Amino acid sequence: MAEKQVGVVKETTRNDDEFLNGSAVSFTHESEIETGDELYIDPKEEAALVRKLDFRLLPMLAFMYFLSSLDRSNIGNAYTSGMKEDLKLTSRQYSNAVSVFYSTYLAAELPAVLVLKRVNVRYYMSFLVFSWSIITLCNGFVQNHKSLIALRVLLGCFEGGFFPAMTLIISMVYKQQEQAKRIAFFFGSASLSGAFGGLIAGGLSSVKTTGGLEGWRYLYIIEGLVSVVASVWLFFGLPGHFEVIPFLNERERHLMNIRAKQRAKYMGLSDKFEWSYVWDALKDFKTYTSFTIQFCQDVVMYGYSTFLTAILKLGLGYSGRKAQFMSIPVYLLAAVVFLFSGFLSDRLRLRAPIFMGYNVIGAIGYILLLSVESASVKYFACYLITFSLYTGTGLNISWLTNNVAPHYKRATALGLNQTLGNVSGAVAGQIYFKSPYKFGNSFSLGCIVLSNILAFGQILVLRRINNKKERILRGELADDAKDRRGDRALDFKYCY
Repeated sequence: MAEKQVGVVKETTRNDDEFLNGSAVSFTHESEIETGDELYIDPKEEAALVRKLDFRLLPMLAFMYFLSSLDRSNIGNAYTSGMKEDLKLTSRQYSNAVSVFYSTYLAAELPAVLVLKRVNVRYYMSFLVFSWSIITLCNGFVQNHKSLIALRVLLGCFEGGFFPAMTLIISMVYKQQEQAKRIAFFFGSASLSGAFGGLIAGGLSSVKTTGGLEGWRYLYIIEGLVSVVASVWLFFGLPGHFEVIPFLNERERHLMNIRAKQRAKYMGLSDKFEWSYVWDALKDFKTYTSFTIQFCQDVVMYGYSTFLTAILKLGLGYSGRKAQFMSIPVYLLAAVVFLFSGFLSDRLRLRAPIFMGYNVIGAIGYILLLSVESASVKYFACYLITFSLYTGTGLNISWLTNNVAPHYKRATALGLNQTLGNVSGAVAGQIYFKSPYKFGNSFSLGCIVLSNILAFGQILVLRRINNKKERILRGELADDAKDRRGDRALDFKYCY
């Protein structure tokens, strides 16, 4: 009877192992054989559990990221809706205001992921949202360039840690093959923030002065007040710790424990922090490839999302109000594209090939934007660029979290990915400094090409490592590795 049970478990966990590498536990010892039946989950029961997690967590976290993206990028909408004239901003001062945000944004990212499992998640995350809400609200009353710079620096302090911490939460709760579509949901919400910001800004651009305040100021005031209310939702809706999730019943908590055991190599056998895991991440080539790809993709995302309305107004010659409204369908397409890519990535069990293909479409968009004179063709090119706008950033993050284990090594790699990858935010503010923004668009095109080269190279390396592991398991090669913990384990297969 025991042998029959083990056969079932092996078949069940092997499906995970064949997908994203390390989600399965290998049963070779007698103690594991005796308890192997405990690791089986009925697929229907598990699907119901995942749906409940989705219903309680995803809308809340996605809305917070929607607000984060809105508060971060609405400077572009405010700039083309009157802030430039009211604050007497030069093009260089505006670019500096965009860039300086990332000085503190970057510094906040790595600490956020390293402390997440050691703090009350509910207090920590809601504090971040409430703090950036107040700062956004204050932006509505800014009077000069210096105060704008100061508020942008403070905004980066509190927004910087939110997304990497949120991504780490997804890796703690969901299996590897479940993560891409959830991260796609977040980036889809970020794209919708661009459309929503353009809609509000377009409406407020017709408001000259109300209550002694210009229309663009209400953009910040409205968004700040909404974010304050959202922080209360997060405080009451998010668990304090994910080891015990309050809204799950006893049976569901038991299933979560089984899922954790199935991902033992992926999550790590101990919650204790060790500096050796940080060192492991620093020695891993995947960390460096990943944050370089992230830098390239983020140059496209930050440059395009921050300067799209300026490109439409100053580069293509549309009026400020028309530019706001014309940006809306561009962002809506970006949301649809990335949501589809996330589901496609999980369905096909692929990461890099998906965003590499979309990058080709984005590259064509930049080539058209740089080479043609027709404003209508250039506007069409803006739609093509959206294919690589969020897809590369989101799927590259999924690719990294799927291929790095255990938890604290993954947290370090993810923190470095976000910290060094988001240096691009400061770069974007400096390359888009003068209309019609040919230098910025050319730089972004080069980043897309470099991203695809790096991704293709990493695919080849990971495939070679997987083949070597398989040959060692078959006894064809001697195992000369001294350390086989985490993703270095022979039965941890890297995904592409």
